[in-house]
This record gives sequence, structure tokens and C-alpha cells, in this order.
Amino acid sequence: MASNHMGTVPLPLALHLAMYTVIGLFCAFAGGLNLIDPTKIFPNAVVFLGIAAFSWGYVFGVLMARKEVIAMGLAASAVYVVAGLWQMGTDWRMGLLLLVIGGYGLATLALYRRRILEA
Repeated sequence: MASNHMGTVPLPLALHLAMYTVIGLFCAFAGGLNLIDPTKIFPNAVVFLGIAAFSWGYVFGVLMARKEVIAMGLAASAVYVVAGLWQMGTDWRMGLLLLVIGGYGLATLALYRRRILEA
């Protein structure tokens, strides 16, 4: 049976996966808190819990060397870049943070795409 893991994860890729893990932790916490108020379940809690599930699913997919997650990661990073550019008009610090997360994700996936898939 073939092993489906990468072995040692390079530091830039590990930092990228750590960013998505922390985003997932924050969104799971925020979604859990929004479950307390019944009026905020559908507009807020479902979205936050969905983002948390997506982030953690993406991280586990990369660690299991699934080829489908490369497209998911590129799409998610592009969304972060667009959200960062959109947010620049209201709060430049949040916009810059989102822009850096998305840009770093695009660069990391472009650099380590073949290494993720060769496992």
C-alpha cells in the first residue's frame, strides 16, 4: 500500500498551513460563540463554521497529498487577495493582512505544488 504523506514539511509550506489552521481556529471559536444567540446562527455561525471546516479540510488535504486541494488552495488564496484589495478602502491594516495571507499562499503553492503531489 502506498503511503500518502509528504514526510517532512518544508518551513514555508508549514507556515502557510499554520496560517490556515489559525484561521480555522478563530472561525470555529467565533462560530461557536454565535451559536449562543439564536438570531445569529444562520447569518454568522454557519459562515464561520463553514470557513473553519474549509480551512482544516484544506490543511489535512495538503498533508495527505490530495491533488484536489491544490485548486482549493489557489482559489482560497485568490479570494484572500481580492478581499484584501477590497478591504484596503476601509481598513488598510486588515486589507494588508488579507493581502499578505493570499499572496503568501499563492507563492507557497506555486513553489511547492509538485512536492505536495509527488508524495
